[in-house]
Amino acid sequence: MKKIILTVLILLQSIVFFAQEYSFISKDLHEMEESEMIENNVQFNPAIIKMYTIDGNIIAANQINDIMMSGNFMPVIFGNKQHEPIALVFRKSTKEEKEQLQQAMSMQDPNANFTTGIMAKNFATVDLEGEKVSLADLKGKVVVLNFWFTTCPPCIAEMPELNKMVKKYKNKNVEFIAITFESKEKIKAFLKEHKFNYKTVSDNSIVRDYNVSIFPLNMIIDQNGEIIFKKVGDFIEELDIKIGLLLNK
Repeated sequence: MKKIILTVLILLQSIVFFAQEYSFISKDLHEMEESEMIENNVQFNPAIIKMYTIDGNIIAANQINDIMMSGNFMPVIFGNKQHEPIALVFRKSTKEEKEQLQQAMSMQDPNANFTTGIMAKNFATVDLEGEKVSLADLKGKVVVLNFWFTTCPPCIAEMPELNKMVKKYKNKNVEFIAITFESKEKIKAFLKEHKFNYKTVSDNSIVRDYNVSIFPLNMIIDQNGEIIFKKVGDFIEELDIKIGLLLNK
């Protein structure tokens, strides 16, 4: 399954050597250096950041995976005075950069550093229907979180399987919550065309607090509030098994 590789952008930024003028980029923005992005814990949401070709043509969020995987382009990141990434330009990569890109991507495993037993950070928000959703209120239940956005092809592809799990665990002690950074209006329009049976929340602060930058990401919080499963990509079967094991403890 293809993955949206965003966490390699900081690695790649360090090998961008060529100064170039980009007339279509606002003069209020500056080219962000690696040190600035690391120091300010920069996060990337492809549906928010404006992305361009070297000629200034807009790139859609659902194209970034193919662009990154091709190895033919390098990202140049532009931010504002608040150290927020606002725009990204893909220029042609050199032969040396292609080799470095392949090495960086082979080393990058978004699931490698997860350890179980970390307490989940509490959140209190409302869903699309205006109903309160509080993690503290769900203690004693298995809580399954899905981080996604509407133009993420892998997110959309896994929805039918996630819907099956919601049906399978109906009336069980499980709460399924989908969290995205996009506006309620955009989500509601999307859900008119796509069935997603999770309780849906629009709240970028949760995405930021949980340090999510690659999508889709599925997470399980056990009855004690500990994160026991957190993976990016197609791990639906494993997700299902973990839920079953927690319910049978």
